[in-house]
Amino acid sequence: MRNKLLFFCIITYFILPFRSAFPASEVIIIKSSDIIPYQKSIEGFKQGFSQGSFSEYSIDEDYKERGRSVVDGAVKGGGDLILSVGPQATYLLGTFSSSIPKIFTMVKNPEKLFGSGKVYHGVSLDIPIELQLEQIKSTFPKRKRIGILFSRENNQQTIDLLLPKALALELDLVPVPITSTKEIPDSLKSLQTDIDILWIIPDRVVGSEKILKYIIKSMINKKIPVVGFNEWFAQNGAILSFSLDYEAIGKQTAVLAQRLLASQGPLEEFIQEPQQVKTIVNLKVAEKLSITVSDDFLIQAGEVIK
Repeated sequence: MRNKLLFFCIITYFILPFRSAFPASEVIIIKSSDIIPYQKSIEGFKQGFSQGSFSEYSIDEDYKERGRSVVDGAVKGGGDLILSVGPQATYLLGTFSSSIPKIFTMVKNPEKLFGSGKVYHGVSLDIPIELQLEQIKSTFPKRKRIGILFSRENNQQTIDLLLPKALALELDLVPVPITSTKEIPDSLKSLQTDIDILWIIPDRVVGSEKILKYIIKSMINKKIPVVGFNEWFAQNGAILSFSLDYEAIGKQTAVLAQRLLASQGPLEEFIQEPQQVKTIVNLKVAEKLSITVSDDFLIQAGEVIK
């Protein structure tokens, strides 16, 4: 009996320090809703954070009483890490004070959501600007003037970042500010005679499916190629589109979460852009507009619609 007790004490002595050295394992997940992209990112996170146990909560895009109640209950429940998925959950979580480390994923323009001077860790939905410009130049080497419809409220900062980067690639950016959808027809007419490409970026004013279809159709009628920011554009007339792998974003967030827990303090790089971006080329539209896409670019593309 004494030998067994001695053996247990020795094993405990050696094992406990190693257990305490492992990253924290209890993860609270608060998601904005149950849409498929969020679920895919959560699946990726769980795969990348394999040593964890998980509790999931959804606020169903409710900023008010129900959403706050869900977040309050999740935070009070304790845990070693809180993952917020989507802008609504991330915003709400930011209004609660907690000593538990927080990390976000699946948020567009997180700096704008949080405000300046605050440190939040996570992976955004912002596709690197340099990558998009380089892909546009590679796809359309003879076209230099790129039009963009945007609202100052949502995207003035993005335009300010784009202008010098486009200039460095010998591209001319033609940004046209609008304040409402009513201005879009006249803005398109003025752009049609001044641009070689229309680049559609995420913007609330230019966000409805009906408006986007109208914009793409108008450009195709004028033989001007459109560049979009997700699969929908490739399926609805854009020659070039950029797409994100949501599961890969979840895995990337898991790696960042492990670094955050191991550091026990803020990281130097606290917001990351997605590391995996897929380009989609629609050859049907390219042929309709008599635009030739190089074989080298087609080989590198993530998807080609024929």
